[in-house]
Amino acid sequence: MPETTQPSTRTVLLDVAGLGTVALLLVGIHFLLPSSITQALVFEYASFPSYTIFTAAFVHASNAHLYGNLVGYALTIVYAYALSLHSHGLRWFRRTVLASILLVPILTNLTSYIILSLQYPETDPVSRGFSGVVAGFGGVLLVSLYRALRVKYNADLAWAVSLSLFLILMQLLDIQYRGGLSLIVTGLVGLAIILEFGRYLYEHDVRLQSRADLRRISAGGLLVTLVGIVLSILVLALFPQASSLVEDGNFTNIFAHIAGFLWGIVVAAVFVFLGGDRAPG
Repeated sequence: MPETTQPSTRTVLLDVAGLGTVALLLVGIHFLLPSSITQALVFEYASFPSYTIFTAAFVHASNAHLYGNLVGYALTIVYAYALSLHSHGLRWFRRTVLASILLVPILTNLTSYIILSLQYPETDPVSRGFSGVVAGFGGVLLVSLYRALRVKYNADLAWAVSLSLFLILMQLLDIQYRGGLSLIVTGLVGLAIILEFGRYLYEHDVRLQSRADLRRISAGGLLVTLVGIVLSILVLALFPQASSLVEDGNFTNIFAHIAGFLWGIVVAAVFVFLGGDRAPG
């Protein structure tokens, strides 16, 4: 069950320190370890299976690579923590973050390995960087929004909003790689969102009967908008246009990024639905 009391300042500070430790670990590995050691942590597809399928997430090719991932980590984790704090879900948040750090690197690199091995068997790529895990935390943020709306409002609204936001993000990806809007894709996304919210409004007979109702709906709308903006920024950063996928000989592994995002959703959702974290509605 969600916690029913507000955590102490000390608890919040300890949480923040723990989250900051992850960033410090990435910085320490990049700047303090000799290149011979960091190179040994890189996941080379030709050497699979290997422990590097996990360790590769914690090493970076350049300072810019590291800084970009730190910004993405900070954005997603701060908003996910704030949502969890707001909806009495810090226990869920801690379990999800720990599981994400331990599992998402492995699941993401494994998925990427399978895709690239099947689609481009002649290549011998390497993988390094925290971006797959950052994408995973993007998935955690989306589930954090679902969970917060489920606690504060009801499960049906949480599902309608989260599904709609997911579809909008997929629409953004389509625009990014298609180079413009597709009337068919946009129409299908819009239709799905309209039908989902239409179903919700019909089943719940939603009415604004007072200023308090209006304020409550407005607060929820602002929350969704902020998360949508953060996730949109994350998507645009993790999925550059096709012309920018290869720069200075480095390939932006969008397969790992989409895998990380989806695995992050799965890991976070498991702890919502199987971890006894139930909410009203």
